[in-house]
This record gives sequence, structure tokens and C-alpha cells, in this order.
Amino acid sequence: MRPLLPSTRSFVPVLLFLLAAGCRPKVVDEAPPPALPAVSVTTTTVVDRAMPRFLVLTGSLTPNESSDVAANANGAVLDTFVERGSMVDKGFVLARLDARNAALGAAEASAALGQAKAQLEVAQTECARVEKLYQAGALSGLEYDKQHGACTTALWAAKTAEARVATASKGLMDASVRAPFAGMIAERYVTAGEYVQPSSKVARVVAIDPLRLEIIVPEASVSLVKVGLAVEFTVATFPKEVFKGSIRYIGPSLQVGSRSLMVEAVAPNADKRLRPGMFATARLALGDVEAPVVPTNAIVVDGNLRRAFFVVEGRIEERLLRLGAERDGVFAVDEGAKKGDKVVAPVTPDVRDGAKVK
Repeated sequence: MRPLLPSTRSFVPVLLFLLAAGCRPKVVDEAPPPALPAVSVTTTTVVDRAMPRFLVLTGSLTPNESSDVAANANGAVLDTFVERGSMVDKGFVLARLDARNAALGAAEASAALGQAKAQLEVAQTECARVEKLYQAGALSGLEYDKQHGACTTALWAAKTAEARVATASKGLMDASVRAPFAGMIAERYVTAGEYVQPSSKVARVVAIDPLRLEIIVPEASVSLVKVGLAVEFTVATFPKEVFKGSIRYIGPSLQVGSRSLMVEAVAPNADKRLRPGMFATARLALGDVEAPVVPTNAIVVDGNLRRAFFVVEGRIEERLLRLGAERDGVFAVDEGAKKGDKVVAPVTPDVRDGAKVK
């Protein structure tokens, strides 16, 4: 007799149960994380205080004046007296042109003036004599008019000669190309030996003291901008320095594409460290406004982030803050704190988010 075997249907579920039981992971009891030790802290109550309010905008520095100085005369360049980066005063000679033709023209005009003046003296003497004869009735009206016309012609000839002398003198002066204002040489376009015409560019002069700061103001903030408003700005070259200026010019209309207004501030630059083309981050002072403040020693700097620790229901809570202006050892808080909050100040090394407070 064959032994009795379980049927296939009853054997399969048992096998699956055994396999599943063998594959279950073992449950390991995990210990809860150790509680952070309680820390002793000093807190300050956040209060509202009148703090300066600023409108933060971007802009760029431009020259106060800029000019491509033209030769304003014909001639060969004899000498140049500037290089790129040279500082010049108003009237400084940038280049000297060949003035021999101008000198000859001036001499010719001067001689013509002398001749005209001599002829005018003779004509005036004759006019005086004719006037007496006419008054005495010894000269006809036709002869009087003829002599009087000659006197007038001699007078205008002398004036024409004077004008020609002035023109020749100007040509002689134009042989020295001068700076129209004080500034820095941005580019020199000519060298000795070149022939220039009146429209030829000799050098580019830019005035960099003061400088203009062009600021782009969005449409929503246009009403806040007024002439005379104080401006503080920083540049990447000197990140720790704050430069100052004031709004002097306001554009007449908004730019169509960006819906923004261009305004210009004027900033002193006596030491010439700021240069046209620098990108600037500007702050426009809009006056004081009530805002919650926290002391500077409560702020933890983390790259571009600013953090502070607050005591909430006996525990420390870490928050990110968006700060405003600083004055008298406190920061205005635009976001992250409100009046009545308890902020940890100063922040000690053992202060951690979530720690209990003794």
C-alpha cells in the first residue's frame, strides 16, 4: 500500500506561508534620539522703532560729461600731448596742428585791415571837407551824395577787414586742440603726421567728477522718487564702501518696453576711484517708518542668509529674517519677527534649533 501524501492544493499554501515567514525582516528596537541639553540664554524683546526706509534699485555709473573733441581745423598733426587715462584740465592742449598756413592767412588779413583803415581815414577826412562845402552851398547834392557813399563804403570795407582778421586769428588758435572741460582721456584718435579735417576726432574726454548714476525705477515706485532725494550705493569693486549722491534729474516718461522710469543721481568722485560703466546697487532714502527691530548681536550671517533664534514656549526656534536698514546697533526686520517676540542676543555656540531653555 502506498503512503498517503498531501494533495498539491493543500501543500502550496503551506509552502508560501513558510517562505513568507522566512523573508520577514527582523524588527530591531531603535532608541529615540537623545534630547538636546537645555541651554541658558539671554533674550531681548522685539520692539517697534522708527527706522529709515529704503527703495533698493539697480543702476550704472556714467560720465557727467563726455565729448569726442574735433580738430575744428585743417592741417597735419605736429604733436599730441595726452594718452589714454591722462587727467586734463579745461583748456589743456590735446594736440597741435601745423599752423603755418593759418599764420600766413592771419598776416594777410592784418595787412588788409591796415590798408582798409588807412583808406577809411582818407575817406572820413574827405567827407568832413565835403560836409562843410555842402553846408556852405558850394557843393551840389549829387556830389555830396557821391562822396558820402564813398565814406560809407570805406567804413564797411574796414569792418570786413576786421572780420577777416578775427577769422584768421581763430584759425590760428584752432591749431591748438584743447579740452572743453576737465576730465580723463578715454581715447586718443590721432598721432603725429596724420592730416585732419574740422570734423576729425582727436580725443575723447570724459568728466568723472562728479559722476551720474542712472537708476531704473519700476512704475510702482515712481511716486516715491523726487529731486533732491538722498541716494546710497555700492559697487562690486568696493563692496564694503557706501557712496552717496542725490537725485538731480528725473526722466519725463516711462520706457515703453520695461514700464520703468530713468532717473539720474549725481555722486561726487573727488578721488577718481569710481569709473563710468560700473554696476551699482542703489538705496533711495524714503524717510523713517515704524518697524520691529532686533539687535545686531542677534543676527547670524550665513552667506546671503540672515538667521536669528527666538524663544517660543520654552524652546529655541530658528528663523530666517529679511532685514531692512541698520541704525544705532539694531536692524529693522521686514519679515521673520514681530513686536513682542523674544530673540536670543547674544547668540552663544550652544544655541540650537529645538533646544530647551533653562
